[in-house]
Amino acid sequence: MVRGAKRTAAIGLVAAVGLVGPAFGAQTGGLAAPVGVGRLAVAATLGYVERDVEDGDRDEVSSRRMLFRAQAGLADGLDLYGVLGFADADFRDGSFSGSLRGAAALGAKYGLLSDEASGFRLVLDGQAEYAESKDGGEKVRQQTYAVSVYALKEIGAAGKVGYFYPYGGLRLSYARFDGKGGVDDYTGEDYLGLFAGADYFVNPNVFFTGEVHLFDATTIYLGVGHRF
Repeated sequence: MVRGAKRTAAIGLVAAVGLVGPAFGAQTGGLAAPVGVGRLAVAATLGYVERDVEDGDRDEVSSRRMLFRAQAGLADGLDLYGVLGFADADFRDGSFSGSLRGAAALGAKYGLLSDEASGFRLVLDGQAEYAESKDGGEKVRQQTYAVSVYALKEIGAAGKVGYFYPYGGLRLSYARFDGKGGVDDYTGEDYLGLFAGADYFVNPNVFFTGEVHLFDATTIYLGVGHRF
């Protein structure tokens, strides 16, 4: 990778994290691999997330989400993606049970290493997410920053039926929940987590995607998408 492309990749990751305020973290895959210069992938995803939080006392917050994602290849190995959709928040202690409201995320992924012979790739991903949930006059604003490093293995011929890539790696995340109208403020209790998933193409363009997170949050995402 030439020096100029590396500089562009670094700027893209910083911009993605900086444009959204300091959400539990959007899906990393769907697609996990960079799509390639000038290409686009879109996906619709359903997810469920649980995260331990604290404000002096421990609690747990869960969230259902319906998300729509677009990912575009801007340079060799560099993609930017955006997510729009709906999310809620529900605290285990019963202090808040909010409705589905708007959620958004921005992110970037950069291929650090690639071995075409083996199909192995090492990818860096940075993202920031914001969401709101409302319960009467009470409101919770959910915010997350996350940086992930993961490996993926391409199996099958790209663009062919049955082509897929499983992936997995480490995720460092910071989550904050700002309460309004009497709801307490919380921060995520754990920061370091593991995640794994797979993107599977049923034909050269249509794919299914799934992903799970552990330790920093307990998360499952399932979706379907199209690569152009």
